[in-house]
Amino acid sequence: MRLKYFLAVASILVWGAHSAPELLPNPGFESGLTNWLHDGFPMTADTSQHHGGATSAKCTGRTQAWQGPAQVVHVKSGSRYAFHIYIRLVGDLPGTVYQSAGVTINLKRKDNGADEYVTITHQQFLTAADGWVQLGADFFVPNREYTQAKIFVEGLDPHVDFYADDASLTEIAEDTNWKADANSRIESLRKSNIHFNFNVASNFNVNDLRVQIDHTKHLFAFGTQATADYIVNPDYRQFQNILYHMFNWVTIQEYKWTFNRGTREHPDYSVAVAATDELRKHGLHVRGHCMFWAVPGNQPSYATSLTGQAMKDTVELHIKHMTEITKGKLSHWDVDNELLHGHFFESKTGDKNYTYHMFQAVHAADPTPSLFLNDYSVLVNGNSTLAYLNQIKQFKAANVGLGGVGVQSHFHRYEAPDPTLLKHRLDLLAQPGLPIWVTELDLAAPDENTRADWYETALRLYFSHPAVEGIIFWGFWDHDMDPKRALVHGYTFTLDKAGLRYLHLIKEEWSTHLNRSLSSGTSFTARGFQGDYNLVVYYKNKPIKTQTFSVGKTDATVNVQISGDGNEIQLPVQHNPFASVAVTHSTTSAGLRNEGTATSTSTSHQLSCVTRWSGVSEVGYNKITEVSCNANEILTGCTSYLKNNDWHRDGEQIRFSNGEATCRAINGYATTLGIQASARCCSLSGLTCTYKTAGPSGSGVDDQVVIPCGADGYPLGCATLSYLSDSDGTLMTNTSCIGQNDGVAAGVVSYAACCKGGNIKCTSAHSAPGGHQVGARSTVQCPAGQVMTGCNVYTPNAKAAGAFIETTNGVDHCVAVNGYERFGNEEGVVAYATCCHV
Repeated sequence: MRLKYFLAVASILVWGAHSAPELLPNPGFESGLTNWLHDGFPMTADTSQHHGGATSAKCTGRTQAWQGPAQVVHVKSGSRYAFHIYIRLVGDLPGTVYQSAGVTINLKRKDNGADEYVTITHQQFLTAADGWVQLGADFFVPNREYTQAKIFVEGLDPHVDFYADDASLTEIAEDTNWKADANSRIESLRKSNIHFNFNVASNFNVNDLRVQIDHTKHLFAFGTQATADYIVNPDYRQFQNILYHMFNWVTIQEYKWTFNRGTREHPDYSVAVAATDELRKHGLHVRGHCMFWAVPGNQPSYATSLTGQAMKDTVELHIKHMTEITKGKLSHWDVDNELLHGHFFESKTGDKNYTYHMFQAVHAADPTPSLFLNDYSVLVNGNSTLAYLNQIKQFKAANVGLGGVGVQSHFHRYEAPDPTLLKHRLDLLAQPGLPIWVTELDLAAPDENTRADWYETALRLYFSHPAVEGIIFWGFWDHDMDPKRALVHGYTFTLDKAGLRYLHLIKEEWSTHLNRSLSSGTSFTARGFQGDYNLVVYYKNKPIKTQTFSVGKTDATVNVQISGDGNEIQLPVQHNPFASVAVTHSTTSAGLRNEGTATSTSTSHQLSCVTRWSGVSEVGYNKITEVSCNANEILTGCTSYLKNNDWHRDGEQIRFSNGEATCRAINGYATTLGIQASARCCSLSGLTCTYKTAGPSGSGVDDQVVIPCGADGYPLGCATLSYLSDSDGTLMTNTSCIGQNDGVAAGVVSYAACCKGGNIKCTSAHSAPGGHQVGARSTVQCPAGQVMTGCNVYTPNAKAAGAFIETTNGVDHCVAVNGYERFGNEEGVVAYATCCHV
């Protein structure tokens, strides 16, 4: 073993045999361990084991997981570095299946002496059988001053002995010319020469002929993840038109094992298959994501307890079913998702190479799709890039049918892409020679202009890389993703600046459009982007011929015969994919029933109402909280609110039990705060309320469920519940409560407090739509002399944070709160209230 430690500008640390010049050797260096710190455990040179040099270091007698070789190094603030080291376990620890190891850098701050620890890499699932394993990653040194930096290996269980060798630390210089280089690669890689030959009949004067040539579809894959229900539901025709206009590939994630809509014995993936058929009918390719998922917690509940042969049999049945229903339809399968971060099937079957078998079985059952690994922290974050490279090489060497490499690309919120590091990581992952697909691209920026710039940086870098064959967004519509990451917004389907930039790139800058007269020659060569084209021949400015052709990665020749009588032909009508499409909705009172009746015990003949709040629910899906009224009061209204202005709430329901009505609020999926229920409690002698419910509504967009109060009085309060947070909210009229749906999988349920007696008379009131920003409020108050008995929120575009009654200077206001940013002419939330007097 040899150690070379450089303090030069290049900042290179090398342990092992390398060809870099030895600029500053360490004096007195004998064993190769002089500068390696070992924190009290034996570390000796071993000539019998080596990776890059003549000897390696053997680490033994470790009593703590953090014990491992360490090296003080010189790094520069604000710089990028790549580090690697090879380790080899001497043996496996009895009672354990896998080991984990990591590399960390300790930075001591100059200003306050504090220690900062930056994890360079953390690699799981190591065994002695793996032999020499490369640990490492690139990392960024924060832009502040440090007095010392030390890199160390840690994480293996105590008493695990291992060898270490061939370490290297290299500075990665910032690529300040990345954009020009990317553009040059795009010109070279994504375009081909097209030779046009026009054979013109003698009855045509070439001076009267011109040709329009338009690139209509990329060979390169520009795709998105899209919800299968949106693809097959006629209510989403505008969504579908935009999808077909913006993308040529789609990922369907409803193929996940846990997305089964049937039972274990009779699985149901019919919506996913129907969506696949619809996409293929429109000329799009489909990625199946994913047949299995390696991370625990992403399997159906019945599979979590299976082991051994029972697990293998279950996997075989699932492979058989999924390949039968998709055979010949999918272009890609993600076979066992995120295998770097979970070994669920290996641990359950006892077979350390079980995913190899999965690949072989899927390929044997359906050889059509390319089979993919797919993982994170390998592109946006380089923590696992080298680990992924090792895994890719292992799968390729095993010859199990690996056809491509999926690299997720979820940028952290408000994180700008770093072209230098992105290209560095892609270059590494390209080494095995397999096609790379960016499978899950999204990023969030504080404003849409910045988001447009950041998306362009990522897209340009990815599109220019020779190993990358496709880029798949992880959604594009804000109703299916974080609005701060979206390209298109609301039911107005408004393109934001990022969406406009994306279309500019793929439809204009990276697309070829030629308009040329044949007077200058009937043969010519042009350089055009690869993909499909449409050609129209015009004679005396009237179209007389159309022809389609495709251009691949090699030069193409297009021969066009111009003959006939030159009569004008009719060109297909070009429809605007963003044009509004009318949606019809259904109205129902199905399931209408009375839950119970209660009468106020108050002796007052004056109507008075107060608001009572529940406690805050737990955070999480379907977490509930309830509130009831006090003695002598009667529940007239029920609403809910998330105080952080989040829209992920399921809504509220009025429950009746043991002669008492209760207002219940239900929290939704992906919330970060508990929900509160707000009950309106009123007192009036003789006031009687009948509590009613109806539904569910239809599952289409804007489908409604109506509760008519009829002879039971006025609707003093209304509530709406959707177990999928897919609700437009509540409409309150003088005679009924209306809940309105927004989803595709399930309808909404409506609730009403229909009240009469005490000479009460009521009417509904509503505000104007509120603002577009998250947290924007709209308010309505009752006319003078009237009392507010109920309050709720409605928006035709869904995603409200809720509503509540707020009293200011003795006046009640029904306040509705917007839950997400709206674009274009999409309306904000509307506050609805019931106002009564005696």
